[in-house]
Formats: sequence, C-alpha cells, structure tokens
Amino acid sequence: PINPGLLDLLCELRLKLETTQHFEVISGYRYTATNAMLHNTSDGVAQHSLHMDGMAADIRMPQRSLSTLRKAALDLKSGGVGYYPASQFVHVDVGRVRHW
Repeated sequence: PINPGLLDLLCELRLKLETTQHFEVISGYRYTATNAMLHNTSDGVAQHSLHMDGMAADIRMPQRSLSTLRKAALDLKSGGVGYYPASQFVHVDVGRVRHW
C-alpha cells in the first residue's frame, strides 16, 4: 500500500506551489524485482528503496521548473528530496529528512 504520508506530502507540495496542476509520476511503488534490476543497472538506486515501501515518488510538474519543484520540496522538510535534472524528475519521500 502507498503510505498515506506520501499522499499528504504531494498535497502539501501542491499547496506550497500554489497550484492545482497535476504531477507526472515517473516512478511510484516498485516491486522488489524491479528495484533490484534498477539497482544493478542504474546509478543512485538504493538496494532497499523507499519506493518498495510505498513511501517515495519520482515526480515532475509540466508547468513548473524542476528547480522550483525541488526548492518547494526542500522547504517542506518532510523527508528526502533528490534532484535529477538529467532525467527530468525530483524524488520525494517520507523517510528521514535529507537531500542529494
């Protein structure tokens, strides 16, 4: 199941951005096998990603810059924030507060 805190975080992020625009979810929940494959073939994928616990999402918002989305997520201090401009998404999670 998706952690309700993640849904709350996404709602808070939209409020922070003062928008009703939708998020594009690049990656949400991941099965163990999918995460293992990504971990083995990609840089930056944790062996036990919070995606596997329904606690993380990789997102973008078509009408907002990635840097604006990242700054808003960091300002919330609600969990992890990863910035992937080359892949055009921001990672948000409801784990401990950290950023990369």
